[in-house]
Amino acid sequence: ATFKSPFQVPSKKASDDTTKKGVDENLEKKLEAINSEIAELENRGLKIEMLQTHIDKLHHYNELKDCGQVILGRIAVFEGVRTKDIYPRYNLLLDD
Repeated sequence: ATFKSPFQVPSKKASDDTTKKGVDENLEKKLEAINSEIAELENRGLKIEMLQTHIDKLHHYNELKDCGQVILGRIAVFEGVRTKDIYPRYNLLLDD
């Protein structure tokens, strides 16, 4: 005879299936919402190609800004001051 515990653990399979169904339904709703938003943007004339162009321009801007930060940092080190102390000299805002 095999030992049977007096404490029965409910089968997790049913609850796991329910959880998976809930997750699947949630993901399907999110996908529908995203597809709806994409369709709305396309109806307003926006195109994926425009988005890629915008991303490329932002990438280029960030590279240029990083170069500027390096230059300002080197000037600050050379002069022995903080980088933020140099900003007013070049009419730059700290949050730029």
